[in-house]
Formats: sequence, C-alpha cells, structure tokens
Amino acid sequence: MPSAHSAPDSSRGSDRQTQRIDRSTLRSAIRTDFRESQLAHRFALVGVIIWLSYEWGPGNETVTPWALAKIISVNSNAIVIPITAAVGFAFTTLQQLASGFTALAGFSMFDRTSNAAWQLLSKRSTDTPGAWQRLGFGARCALVFGLGTTAVALIQIMSTGQTGVRRHSSVIRQSAFLCGAIVGLIGAIVASLAYIGRRVDALASETEWMLRVFGNPLFWLALLVIGAAWRPLQRAFSINAE
Repeated sequence: MPSAHSAPDSSRGSDRQTQRIDRSTLRSAIRTDFRESQLAHRFALVGVIIWLSYEWGPGNETVTPWALAKIISVNSNAIVIPITAAVGFAFTTLQQLASGFTALAGFSMFDRTSNAAWQLLSKRSTDTPGAWQRLGFGARCALVFGLGTTAVALIQIMSTGQTGVRRHSSVIRQSAFLCGAIVGLIGAIVASLAYIGRRVDALASETEWMLRVFGNPLFWLALLVIGAAWRPLQRAFSINAE
C-alpha cells in the first residue's frame, strides 16, 4: 500500500526527470544543428553554447561578484565607490552586449536550438516573460539581471516570431545597459558600506571578513545550489500541507 508521502516524492522525481529531458533535448538540438550547419555558422552556435552555459549557469553569479569584491578589497579610500560602480557598469554592459548579440545571431540561425532552449527556459519559470516592449520596468530588471541578454534575445525571437540581429538590436542594447546600471548601482552600494565599515573600529575586522566571503566564488556557487533546491522543496512542502 503506498504511503501518504508517495505523491511528493513522485512529483520531485517527475520534475527532475523533466529537467533532464529538457537538457538532453537541448544538447541533441545543438548537436544536430552543429552537424548540419556550415562552418561559418558553427562559430555562432558555439558562441551561443558558451554564453548559455555562462549566463544560465554559475558564470554571472561568480565572476562579477568576485571581480567587484577584489576591487573593493584593494581600495580603501572613498574613490573605491565610483571605481566599483564604473567597473561594474562597464564590465557587465560589455559582457551583456556580447552575449546578447551572439545569442541573437545564433538563435536566428538555428531553429532546433532556439526551440529547445525556449522549452528549458519555460520550465525554469512558471510565468515566462513576453516581449521586452510589453514588460514593466521591474520585470525587465528581474529578467536581465537574473538570466542576462541571452534570455532576452531568445524571448524576443520566440515571442515575436521574428528573427534577425538588426530587428532586435535596440532591445539588446537597452537590456545590456540596464543590467550594467543595476550591477554598477549594487557595486556602489556595497563599496559605500565597505568604506563606512572600515572606518568604524568595531566593524573593521567584520567588514574585511565579509569582503573575503563575498569575493569567494564558492559562496555564490553555494547560494546557487540552495536556490536551485529551494523550489522543489517548497513545492514538496506545499503538497505535504495539503
């Protein structure tokens, strides 16, 4: 006789199985597109793969915080605030421009890969955003800060049904600059707190310790793992409560 808790276990197993199928479908689509494409187009596909792995994986959450924490740790004067903001903005904006335009080119060329990536993106969110023009400011910030311009490019193509780099170039520029502004603002806030903390004797050692923690990529990887595990656990608890 099945136990009262068999349903949540089945649900969690089904979710994990679905995620594995989605990733397998994406890998299969990429292999097929790569095999059937011309040499010049393969470079665009490889670029898409790299940026998807970086932005939808641990790249953004580890590299950028580590870089900003390093800047703050080696600068103790007030100049650290504008420097951190400027570096955060410039680094993120350039990175997002590169990833967004690469994704636009790749997703416009390869239907299989774009459809498979769309399925994976849809599974990651219960409310997949629509076209950039229809999103409010808060939704735009959440989208580009959370998934980057690769997701923006994919959503633009899939939601409008229109491909091409020129057609969506303005959206990529807007989203890249928005993401850069968000990171620059966060960097300025953290640098300001560090500057103040270093000048308060009771907080100086704790401030340096926090900078070392925030500058450690393992800290951000751990947060990613916790975040990835939270949704299935939350769903399981809600089922148990019912």
